[in-house]
Amino acid sequence: MNFDIGFIFQVMGQIIRYVPITIYMAVVSLIIGGMLGLVVALVRYYKVPGLSQLFSIVITILKGVPLILVFLVIFLITSQNFNHFAKAVGWHVRYGDLPMSVLAIIGLSLMATVGLSEAFRGAFESVKQVQFDAARSLGMTQLQTIRRVLIPQTMPVALPMIINMFINLIKGTAIASLVSVVEIFSAATQAASSNYKYFEAYIAAALIYWMMTIVIERGAVFLEVRMDKKIKRS
Repeated sequence: MNFDIGFIFQVMGQIIRYVPITIYMAVVSLIIGGMLGLVVALVRYYKVPGLSQLFSIVITILKGVPLILVFLVIFLITSQNFNHFAKAVGWHVRYGDLPMSVLAIIGLSLMATVGLSEAFRGAFESVKQVQFDAARSLGMTQLQTIRRVLIPQTMPVALPMIINMFINLIKGTAIASLVSVVEIFSAATQAASSNYKYFEAYIAAALIYWMMTIVIERGAVFLEVRMDKKIKRS
């Protein structure tokens, strides 16, 4: 097998235009998963009766299921039942009208919800009890305590785990190729379909993922420094 270095750079030039769709799916999934994960973590941290036990079971189940299996289940359920559901609620949209990236975002959002709920719950434990006592002495309600004390103090602790989840989501967008969404991995596969130089094509995709990861990690370091300075000033 002749290793074609030139083809690697050729493929990188072709697939780099699919970086935006990859980032889009990862960012949207991170936002949705972050919000849902925060709610789940708060419910479990405050041990809300019924919901806390339910979320614990769901999180445990999802942690043990591979992402690709979750995605395939979502795809099968949606493809078979969406039209019936849309008709029942009076929507004029059909399954064929849905962007396939939506299915990938749903699967990735579930992955982010599981990971970030555990990250937030662990970060909540870093807040000392004296902070809650001080909030109560100032007459804060539980909601005010969550918004003004708990969440602001846990974000710096959870930030490295959030960034790590973002990187995992970017790599996880490759599952979108299963439903014909063209992103980095899918574009690399297509580029090699004419000459069967898949090894070089996948190296090109890996280099793109690697460069994206470096940029994200450098940005995370900058953000962590800014947050540390803000905490020290306060």
